[in-house]
Amino acid sequence: MNNFRHTDKKGFTIIELLVSLAILVIVLGAVYATFFSIQRALDRFNNISMKYHEARTALDIMRREIESSYFEPSAPGNEGKTETRPQFSFKDKDIFGKNASDLNLTSFSLTGTALNISYHVEEEAGSLKLMKQESPAFQPTKGYTLEMMNRIESLTVEASFEKKWVKVWDAEETGKLPDMLRVTIAFDDNGKIVSLREYARPVIKMKL
Repeated sequence: MNNFRHTDKKGFTIIELLVSLAILVIVLGAVYATFFSIQRALDRFNNISMKYHEARTALDIMRREIESSYFEPSAPGNEGKTETRPQFSFKDKDIFGKNASDLNLTSFSLTGTALNISYHVEEEAGSLKLMKQESPAFQPTKGYTLEMMNRIESLTVEASFEKKWVKVWDAEETGKLPDMLRVTIAFDDNGKIVSLREYARPVIKMKL
């Protein structure tokens, strides 16, 4: 009599494999979705953090330059010749219905060098950027232009005058520097307009 040994060999059925594969796809999809969501959040955080950093840096530089600015009224017969003497002025402009102030001043650098400095806003590809021009004062040396911050909403420069803030000032007409300035940079923070502000008081009232 032949003895037959019967061995049960258990395996996965096609249905079980398909169910397992479907579960694996769902789990991997959730993991990847979470990963990319976190990555996008980190990218947005880094971009916005950089915006805050750029705005604070620009405002701090402008504050120090305004506090170190000085002005000398023109001598008789030299009216209008702004290239040969210290100057200070700003005016309100409008780009896309947004404030875009121009600021021009003569200021001492940290090394004691007199510089002609200009801040203005330019339009590029439908967005605004803050630009700075700088050159040695009273010298024919060519200066340079650099971008301080891109994708801003507005730049507003104001001076305290008779208990109110005005958006236009020309020291050549007023004969002096303003007592206090307020500079505001606005930018978009994920759909919310954020305004950072700095106050500056010119220390040197006239040319030394």
